[in-house]
Amino acid sequence: MKRLSVLATLLLAAWPLRAEEVGWVATHGRAGFVTAHLYPGAAITLAPQHLASPIVALTFDDGPHGANDPQILEILRQHKAAATFFLIGRNAAHHRDLVRVMVAAGHEVGNHTHDHIRLSQHTATEQAATIANANAALALGGAQPRWFRPPFGSLASDTVAIARAQGLETMLWTVDSKDYRNIPAAEVEERVITGLTPGAVVLMHSNHHNTVEALPNILARGEALGYRFVTLTEWKSWMERASFVAAAVKAPGP
Repeated sequence: MKRLSVLATLLLAAWPLRAEEVGWVATHGRAGFVTAHLYPGAAITLAPQHLASPIVALTFDDGPHGANDPQILEILRQHKAAATFFLIGRNAAHHRDLVRVMVAAGHEVGNHTHDHIRLSQHTATEQAATIANANAALALGGAQPRWFRPPFGSLASDTVAIARAQGLETMLWTVDSKDYRNIPAAEVEERVITGLTPGAVVLMHSNHHNTVEALPNILARGEALGYRFVTLTEWKSWMERASFVAAAVKAPGP
């Protein structure tokens, strides 16, 4: 095993991967926020104490899911919470009515590509096509996305620019619930609650039932801690205000 590890190291050294093949992964962790890996291309970098309100952006990937998303929407309604749903285009094409319900309820719908491919392994033309196809599928449900999340958090060096050319801002996350690993709902809950900070962006997945089971307690406990769950657009508004305050604090006096 040790000889194999040494051989693998030598091979990697002799054949390094390009940035386009490696991609970016959301490993930035908790706040203060440096946006290179959370909100690529944005000019928001601050510590959470600058936030005037303890807001959290709750996001759900990989839907629409015909069984789980209606339950998630009802739980959000009961808690007067808002969220952003990053939907796969091919799924949205089969659940247009559910997309309409999300929009009508005041939630945001984001683009998660049409077929959930790892973008760091695809050409610019292929990336642009899967993003455009997802936008078209979401539009059939009445959604006009402004946010984009790459599957697996994997970006090629040109992905952000490709998404921006289609009117989309790229957003990753600060708290990974790991619900996609099918861990018990109680573990999903603890991962999210432990990771909450003002301005956090929480990653969950609506195609896993442990997410549905964990969500009521996440919202209740988050509310008890003083957090308010918002869409990414409202999150951005608060972050921009906080960024302005942070800049003012750092500005030299007369």
